[in-house]
Amino acid sequence: MKVISYRITLCEPVILTALEGDPNQSVSLNYIPGSVLRGAIIGKYMHENNLKTLNAADEKVRKLFFEETTRYLNGYPVDRLGKRTLSVPLSWHQDKQAVAEQDENSYAPIYDFAVDDHPDEIDHAVSVKVTFFSMDEDEVRLVSPIRRLSIHTARNRRYGRAIKTLDTMAEPLGAVYRYEALEADQTFEALILCDSDEDAEFLMELLKVEKDKKSEVYFLGGSRSAGYGRVKIQDVKLVNKDWREAGGKLKNAGNQLVVMFLSDVLLRDENGQYTADPIVVTNILKRKLNLELNQEKVFMNTKIVGGFNRKWGLPLPQSLATGMGSVFIYSIKDPRRLDLNKLRELEEEGIGERRIDGFGRLAFNCLEKSKLSVEEKYDSGDVIFPQIRDKESIEIAKLMVTRMFEKHLEDMIVKEVIKKGDSLAGEDIKNLAKNAQINRLRNIIHNISLDKDNPDVKQLEEYIKNIKKHSSVVTQFEKTKIENKPLLDWIEETLNKVKFEQWLELFGYRKSQIQNLGGVKPDIDESFRYRYLLRYIDAVLTYALKKKRKEGN
Repeated sequence: MKVISYRITLCEPVILTALEGDPNQSVSLNYIPGSVLRGAIIGKYMHENNLKTLNAADEKVRKLFFEETTRYLNGYPVDRLGKRTLSVPLSWHQDKQAVAEQDENSYAPIYDFAVDDHPDEIDHAVSVKVTFFSMDEDEVRLVSPIRRLSIHTARNRRYGRAIKTLDTMAEPLGAVYRYEALEADQTFEALILCDSDEDAEFLMELLKVEKDKKSEVYFLGGSRSAGYGRVKIQDVKLVNKDWREAGGKLKNAGNQLVVMFLSDVLLRDENGQYTADPIVVTNILKRKLNLELNQEKVFMNTKIVGGFNRKWGLPLPQSLATGMGSVFIYSIKDPRRLDLNKLRELEEEGIGERRIDGFGRLAFNCLEKSKLSVEEKYDSGDVIFPQIRDKESIEIAKLMVTRMFEKHLEDMIVKEVIKKGDSLAGEDIKNLAKNAQINRLRNIIHNISLDKDNPDVKQLEEYIKNIKKHSSVVTQFEKTKIENKPLLDWIEETLNKVKFEQWLELFGYRKSQIQNLGGVKPDIDESFRYRYLLRYIDAVLTYALKKKRKEGN
């Protein structure tokens, strides 16, 4: 097998749309799919041979572009040392408290739950938020591609601006679109695996860059006529024979087999349906390796993958896939039957469907360390924006970025509500104040907070003071405790956390997570903070009532 590597440098922002978001937004993948690169190379082949269409019946064409004897791997970002990165394993976690305390120059260590799922140093585990990594011995280098967030408005093609029209099927007047693209001036590295030496030589010649040019210009992704998609391909070369996508040497781990997916994997079940069932993964590995495997641990996610066929002008069917970074740990019943050559062959070939497009990549026994330190000052995955200047655009941007912040904030609040509600158990939930008292308290919260921009918190504070004057009522509230505090005291303490830093900390939010749009930040004034404190308190009370009803008290 011959391996060709090449670098892709983005000259303009690139939109490689993922299947997420709403109809008025395009969010790019954070890597360059093998299918996109294969299409670009096909375009180069057609241009070189003056072809208007590709003859898929031609044996040579089929071997180069349509059969899995030639595989076009995804383009992943390179780190600061120019090394191709891989997707972060889903078995990697960090301590939540350590992450909250890390600064801009130092980062919390990573613990690999595939090696040790009960590390003593972790109180509350959170997944690693960065998407790609490279490794030097015990130190990890984390990389997230930089993204550009741009706002576009619908316009009439003839007049170059939004105009009124009688056509009811036309685009809405001045509709706003949000593009989140890979920023320019970033470099990715991709690979082509060729089972045939002849095919490798041909592709090397096709990709070869003339000396006076030093790079070849291609266009990738969507919105190419709007200043997106121009890239350069350079540094085309053959990789040495000892190449392994995961790096290092393939090792025998005794009676254990650790499998990590380096790309998304498309598999079908016995009924021919796409599936992300771990049992299907296990059965395929058993058959391919001729081993008896017992599944011990699984760390995986799923995603919907699709694509676009430019020849047809149609989207590809959407399919359920097992996500890149998924990790499967097996025990081997008879380790003596393990053949490293079979593992190596499977790493080269991959599993599942669309392997020609870079799907189905996997690596064996590449996770060994239970604890890894992270290199300081790793690349930031911040989204950058062109600055917004005019007054009308600033108002629209403020509205959009505030809504984005609110959506993320509500997700964080739900997690905190569940945590607080689940802490109510046993005597606490049994002795919860009567439903009438809780609902009266909730009515006060609703009256001062819902659909009002300036909630009058003093009304709630006065109501709590009045409750405390009535011994029979206050006793009901004192029996219920949240975090070892009487319910009314917890409410008062929560309302006092209106200062910006305390408010963010309450919901597990960090300043760095607050996005801006062209320099415009969300409007998080005191009224906004009070409104969400009240919603949070109300949600905890509602959760407690439902839990009490469920437990039959």
